[in-house]
Amino acid sequence: MKFPKKLLFFIPVAAGALLMFNMVNSKKGPSRPEVAEQARTVSVIAANPMSIIPRITGYGYVQPTEIWDALPEVSGKIIEVHPELKKGAFITKGELLIRIDPQSYDFAETRSVASVMSADAQLKELSQQKANTEKLLKIERQKLQLTTQELERKKKLYEKGYISASDLELEEKNLLAQQGSVDNLLNTLKLIPSQLNALQAQKKSDVSSLSERRLDIEKTVIRAPFDCRISEVNIELNQFAPAGSLALKAVNISQVEIPVQLSPTSFANLISPEFGEQSPFEATQFNMDAIRKLIGISATVRVPLFNKNAEWSGTFMRTAESIDIQTGAITVFVTVDQPYKKVIPSERPPLLPNLYAEVELQGSPRENRYVIPFQAIHNDTVYIVDADKRLKKHRVNIEMVMGDMAVIHEGIEAGSMVITTDIVPAIEGMLVKPLINEELSNRISAVGTGN
Repeated sequence: MKFPKKLLFFIPVAAGALLMFNMVNSKKGPSRPEVAEQARTVSVIAANPMSIIPRITGYGYVQPTEIWDALPEVSGKIIEVHPELKKGAFITKGELLIRIDPQSYDFAETRSVASVMSADAQLKELSQQKANTEKLLKIERQKLQLTTQELERKKKLYEKGYISASDLELEEKNLLAQQGSVDNLLNTLKLIPSQLNALQAQKKSDVSSLSERRLDIEKTVIRAPFDCRISEVNIELNQFAPAGSLALKAVNISQVEIPVQLSPTSFANLISPEFGEQSPFEATQFNMDAIRKLIGISATVRVPLFNKNAEWSGTFMRTAESIDIQTGAITVFVTVDQPYKKVIPSERPPLLPNLYAEVELQGSPRENRYVIPFQAIHNDTVYIVDADKRLKKHRVNIEMVMGDMAVIHEGIEAGSMVITTDIVPAIEGMLVKPLINEELSNRISAVGTGN
């Protein structure tokens, strides 16, 4: 039997369709590979508790702690000056700087001495006069007694008619005359105390005048009150120096001070935590030594223009009485003793007035603190690597900031791995690969040792 030609055309098409259907049914779907979680590489440091010395650096200009203006208290011609009395010269304490002609004051002293001697002579004379008057009064009283007895005897004789009335009257006159002599002597003695007081007052005045004249003579000599350096000279030899005029200026070379401006927050970070517990301001009288001890601040002074090894040990002395109204800063005064000691040319200069200095202030040590880079803190939060190497967020208490480092008091445990890399976005629980930052770790260790 023959197949139709049209049927022969559909046989291969049907076979191909059947083959395609079998292939599709037997083919498996594409396999999807599993995606592994990717760890983010981060830089970390190990947080370890350490002892921290709060530090802050400020700058200021060196100033003398004491400036002496030599103002002559007496007028006169200058007859002697120190041979080195020039601007910039060093003068030792007690050396003569200026001598004013004392001749006129010597004359005044001589007159005062004569006045005192005259007062002494008058006092002696008055004392002798008092003694003589007392002796004379004793004699006159005895005469008065005899005259009284004689009058009584004559009264009896008159009564018996042995004497006339005129004889009795004469004896009564003698009695009155003798009584007058006694009264005069008594009045003289009564006046002596007032005369004595007047002479003693006059002597005191003369003695005071003599002391003034001698003090004037002492004032003709002006000596250096301390080891100093001359900063200004306005007099010359043989020149007349009026009293009260500025003859010279000198600065004390035994000590200088540097005023440094700090923000109130920075200054508060330096103060010992015990200060509030033992505040001296509760006392009625402030004691600066007690305040300095409680504040517990030490200082190191350097000159940036010279070798960094050129440094001086400074002492915190006081703060200004008020906040600077323009800068809002508080001024701290640091003193340095013996600013000219151990001078090395071009390496260690003397601390001269107006020299620009760097002052590093150190507070009392704080125990069990953690130091981390300030950049590792994100809105009071740090990122920690947990035991599963996943990111955790911890809130921290920032006690202070020193440069680019932050000191943490609470919020970090010993041995915590703090992430210092700035991760964006930082998702809690994300897998991280920590790498210790050795350089940063060494810097943090140096903060703890004070370097």
